[in-house]
Amino acid sequence: MAKLLSAISILLVAGIVMARGQQTAPDTLSDGDKGAIVESVLDIELRTQASVPDFANIRKVSSDNIEFIEPSQLSKHSFTLVAASQLRESKKDRVVEYLLFRKIFVRDGAVVVVLSRVTEGRPCFGAAFSHERSYTYESRRTSGGGWLTQLIGRPAPMISFVPKRYATKR
Repeated sequence: MAKLLSAISILLVAGIVMARGQQTAPDTLSDGDKGAIVESVLDIELRTQASVPDFANIRKVSSDNIEFIEPSQLSKHSFTLVAASQLRESKKDRVVEYLLFRKIFVRDGAVVVVLSRVTEGRPCFGAAFSHERSYTYESRRTSGGGWLTQLIGRPAPMISFVPKRYATKR
């Protein structure tokens, strides 16, 4: 009898786990929602790039991880969608700067977006290099159906250390 109860309980637990695995996740986003979120992030990115500590003028956006978006959605925000393969080819013989959407995921009812500013390539007389600074944005759906986005994380400022000159005693 104990074996029968044990077998039934195992089957019930396995059935519940399998049923939960087949349910669609409530945290999935449609391509339309992702496109609206990307546009909202780029609006904030324009303002962030214009700030003094983050001065930049990067207008190219890599197609990596945002294949769902139309180029016209970016061009109305003064950005250009560039194929990832084209960026890889360009960095072989020059320096390129572009934005790369690293991650778009749902966490605690909000959409978190990790956007990187990438500078990489090969300068005329130097070795190839790659530099990346990542910014984290959070988007929440508004009652009107749009998306409200805010910058929630930025990289630490680059601090350069200038060696102190020590006075010598005479």
